[in-house]
Order: sequence, then C-alpha cells, then structure tokens
Amino acid sequence: MHRLSVPGVIVSAAVLVGLAACAAKGPDGQPGGLETPSPVPITVNPSALPVGDTVPTGIVIGGKEMVLYFWGGSPDWPHLDHAWRDRRTGAVEVDQPCAGGYGFFADTMQTEPVRWLDVHQCVTPDGTLIEFGAVFAEPGRVTVQAAGKTVEAKYARWSANRSVTMFWEQRQGKPLPHNIPDGEGRTTPLPPEQYPLVTAYDGKGATIGTIRIRPSASEQKGG
Repeated sequence: MHRLSVPGVIVSAAVLVGLAACAAKGPDGQPGGLETPSPVPITVNPSALPVGDTVPTGIVIGGKEMVLYFWGGSPDWPHLDHAWRDRRTGAVEVDQPCAGGYGFFADTMQTEPVRWLDVHQCVTPDGTLIEFGAVFAEPGRVTVQAAGKTVEAKYARWSANRSVTMFWEQRQGKPLPHNIPDGEGRTTPLPPEQYPLVTAYDGKGATIGTIRIRPSASEQKGG
C-alpha cells in the first residue's frame, strides 16, 4: 500500500481516495481538502504587502484567479485580503470581479468556539458564489452548508503561523438575503438558520467550530 507523506502527517493512498470520493465537488469539479499551492508575488499595495506566502485558490473568474493573502497586524491577528491574477499575463490587480455592483461581502456575526478571522461571500458575474475566510485552528476538513447542500472547502495553512488556516470554495446557490427594514433607517438580518453555515472539523471528524455567513444589523447615519 502506497503512502503519501505530508509534513507531520502520513496518509495512505486508499484513505485519500476514500475521502475524495465522499467530498462534495464545487463547480470546478474538484473536491475540497488540504492544498499547498505555490505562492505568487503581490506588490500592488506597497503599504500592505503580504506577510507569509500568498495562496492562489484555483478559482478563476473572467480569466483572473483569486489569490488570498494576509498583511499587517501580527501572526496572532493578521488581516485577510485577496487580489486577482490574470492567468494570461500574470498581472496581479486589486480590482476584482466581485465588486462594482456584481456582488458583496458579508462579515460573519458570531464566533464559536474557535476564532474566525474573516469569512466572506462574493457573488460573481456568472452567478456562482465564492466563500472564503480564515480560522485560528488547524482543521482537517472545512465545509459550507446551505439550502440542504454541503460543499467541501479547500484550505491551506498560513506559512507565517501554521495555526491559522485559509479556506475557500465556489458553489451554486442563492446570495445572502438583504436585511429587512426595521424602522428609522435600521435593518436587521434574517434568522441565523437562513444563512450559510461554515463548519471546521478536526482530523477525527469532530466539530471544532461553526459560524454563519450573516451580515450585521445596520443603521443609517443621518446628517
């Protein structure tokens, strides 16, 4: 029986095949799981240069691949960001296809019991959803569940702090619903169960943390 070696882990090929068979695949046809992509240089924002390796995700929209990275802060509290690399020219830009009216980002509302650094949803021009984020943990599996379907996310350890994990996935589905008006310029999100649930599991399959991708309540500031 062949064995594949990863730093600190030895996994049999048979086990890997079994896990891949059970994983729900995204629009790219690939199952989730641990990734070790080669980093690419990002220098588009000199005041917020990447700390540690950047992480190309393999998610491509309009010929541009989403690249995740951390900047600033400290190894215990970094800032998650992303850029887009042109697959044809190699140029990296901060302008991306999820902004400018095509989609929106929603910060999560609750954390338990691990610390989630960032979790976002992006609606792309082709209507698919990209969800990505980071968690202060070393999960063996990350999933996103919505509308009765579960998608396995891909993930990678941050090179500057292996206790931090970035994750991402792309799926079909409905975007986050807009908040409902709550009088005097205020809006309130819907009940938590109506939003995507992100779950991180340890290597034995036990849940180590969950979080909903749910926008916060808002209030219009008059003047």
